[in-house]
Amino acid sequence: MQTNPFKPTAGKTPPTIIGREDVLEEFNEGLTNGPGAPGRLMRIAGVRGTGKTVLLDECSRLAQSRGWTVIKEVATEGLCQRILEQLQPKFQAKHARFEPTVAGISIGSIDIERIGPSLRDAMRQTISKNGNGLLITLDEVQDAELDEVRTLSIAIQQVIGEDLDIAFVFAGLPSMIESIINGKTLTFLRRALPFDLKAVAVTEVSYSLEETIEASGMELQPGIAGQLAEATQGYPFMIQLVGYYAWQLARRAHTPIIGEEEAERGITTARERFCAMVIEPALQRIPPTCIAYLLSMASLGQTSSTSMVADALNKTPQQVSSVRSRLLRESIIEAPSYGKVSFAIPYMRDYLYEHKAELEVEL
Repeated sequence: MQTNPFKPTAGKTPPTIIGREDVLEEFNEGLTNGPGAPGRLMRIAGVRGTGKTVLLDECSRLAQSRGWTVIKEVATEGLCQRILEQLQPKFQAKHARFEPTVAGISIGSIDIERIGPSLRDAMRQTISKNGNGLLITLDEVQDAELDEVRTLSIAIQQVIGEDLDIAFVFAGLPSMIESIINGKTLTFLRRALPFDLKAVAVTEVSYSLEETIEASGMELQPGIAGQLAEATQGYPFMIQLVGYYAWQLARRAHTPIIGEEEAERGITTARERFCAMVIEPALQRIPPTCIAYLLSMASLGQTSSTSMVADALNKTPQQVSSVRSRLLRESIIEAPSYGKVSFAIPYMRDYLYEHKAELEVEL
């Protein structure tokens, strides 16, 4: 029985990673070239749906294929404690306090529910014991406590300084990841090799969709691959959603060919799921003033001037500058040029326009 090759689910790696070969090539070369190689310290930035988590998972797979120990973490409270527990699982849990210092100056403290070596010593022991390397990946770094990121980065920096086989790859939203790496005492993280994930070229998406679908035993009517690719707007999560639903509709119709009807219905369903899974959660994170700003942007177009947005709100640009800054930090909008703002998430403007009345009622 044929199975759907597309995987639009959190935590699942898609069958083909499109347009991110440079990231994986740099990381793989870093593993080959040894301590000090740029690919062993990387930061990946991108808005929601651009495939940050997928890339972290693929880096983990590459490291594991070489026999490396891999620790995959999300930047939530207790991060350093969890890493220490994974490195040294045999130590009994007790209340301890780990206070990292730089040049003898305390930079904060972190409670760790375990007696054992410092993170640095635990990393050294793990590398020595398994005879290979250690990779730590950290997702959603913008949600981390700054003290915890400091503690982790200092430990990694010290192990790197000893020429041991360790790699660290972290990912997060663009503006927020900049805030983290520019924080006090985090100069080390600024040296991380940067990758800013953008939309994938539509022509590349079209080729990949056609190749993936045909490899699964399905076929595409002429021109359908391009139609599906255009609907994705080059965003990896939408690529998986569009491919999944177009393929599934053909399967339900018991036809081996994805035609116009399956493509149109698949695109419609994919957009609905994208709104529910990406756009709506993003809007729920922000206050009403930000929603009002976005609605004004939507009335003006995909890209608009900050002064026109302010005029639509009967405000001065200075009065809404903090709102604009918040939306930039959340990577809901971006600034393509001076004095301009545009939507960073595909279909955001369409969603706001279609739901304007109900959003205004909520405001």
